[in-house]
Amino acid sequence: MELYLDAKETDLLMRILERSLEEIRREIHHTDHAAFKATLKSDQELMQKLLARLKAPAAMGI
Repeated sequence: MELYLDAKETDLLMRILERSLEEIRREIHHTDHAAFKATLKSDQELMQKLLARLKAPAAMGI
């Protein structure tokens, strides 16, 4: 699947991911249930990868 985003859409998605990462870090810290914590960490890793992919074209000036 390919998704094409303009600059405004990319910026918005990056800001949403950054805010979500802040929230998920707090949630991981406050969660005692091991299975739920593992799910949150998996989600966190995926969000970090997505954010890195979104930032990569911006770093290259695309």
